[in-house]
Amino acid sequence: MSILSRYIFKTFSAGLLLAVLLLLAIDVLFNLIKELNDITAVYTLGDVFFYVMLTIPSKVYELFPVSVVVAVVVSLGALANGSELVVMMTTGVSKLRIAGTVLLSVACWLVLVVLMGEYVSPAGDQMAQQFRNEQISQGKATSAANAIWLRDGDVIFRTNQMRRSASGAYELIDVTVFELQDKKLVQVSEAETAVFADQQWTLSGLQVSVFAEHGVTTQQIEQQRWDSRIQPEILNISTTRPKYLSIRDIKKFEQFNASTGQLQSSYQIARWSKMAFPLLVMATALCGVMVLFGQIRSGGFAQRLVVGMVIGIVVYLINKTLLNFGEVYHVNPILITTVPALILISVLLFSLSGRWRR
Repeated sequence: MSILSRYIFKTFSAGLLLAVLLLLAIDVLFNLIKELNDITAVYTLGDVFFYVMLTIPSKVYELFPVSVVVAVVVSLGALANGSELVVMMTTGVSKLRIAGTVLLSVACWLVLVVLMGEYVSPAGDQMAQQFRNEQISQGKATSAANAIWLRDGDVIFRTNQMRRSASGAYELIDVTVFELQDKKLVQVSEAETAVFADQQWTLSGLQVSVFAEHGVTTQQIEQQRWDSRIQPEILNISTTRPKYLSIRDIKKFEQFNASTGQLQSSYQIARWSKMAFPLLVMATALCGVMVLFGQIRSGGFAQRLVVGMVIGIVVYLINKTLLNFGEVYHVNPILITTVPALILISVLLFSLSGRWRR
């Protein structure tokens, strides 16, 4: 790496750290304010702080494209304000080379963020959601609107709450198992609790209703074992928003749903958005580079900070709008996640090469 590349990398890294801390502080503050409304005797202020801290890795990952464009505009904008970029270009360094150096610097940090988004933030989000649900539901019934529903072939599974017992085993409260045959309901099993151990469920306080042509028969069973592919890991995945899942989790859920056909559009878009995340980051970084060679190079820190945040937020909102549009209208996920970023990168690189004016 040349001296120029190291200098740009060092300057960009300092700006990136500042941008991440600034955006993270704002996001954490709003999350804390939002969670304060749910504080009760069992969901205390300490629980709120613990819950928000668990979500920090996912917030860093989600806001990274905005952080990158803010870092480029603020830190490298300071170089432009000090005429250092002008000196670089007078020595024969082209805009395209400067952009390439910036993208290389972004790529170094992007590797760490992508790994965090695949291995750290999904686990943190699932732990945070599970912890919050357990704390809030203590001492009161869970709303039916928040019940967990999952289908496995001819079996439809429902539970009001999932929690970890003192022994560390997964325990379900108010479990209902609907069994179908030729799309007709043949049996309903209602259990007070279900505990997962030794790769199978043990249902307790069971009431089984069997539907037949001559009528309905009901029997009470104290305890019964139930072998099923519906495991706690699958339940955790099904109750987590697709955008907070890792590619590995989405792949597991796809294998679980293999018998029912393709994944829902939300899971497909979530997987492709994860795969196209580096393209989105590079596109936002190039947007910041374009600003460096505009009027903003003569502005102060505050002006550059505002411009960087505006650009990052606009790109972020456009990307989220496209993802939601594709999810609602079942648009091909590649067209929603990859094509817009590739078009933007191509246009910006073409512009930086100087061929546009020719």
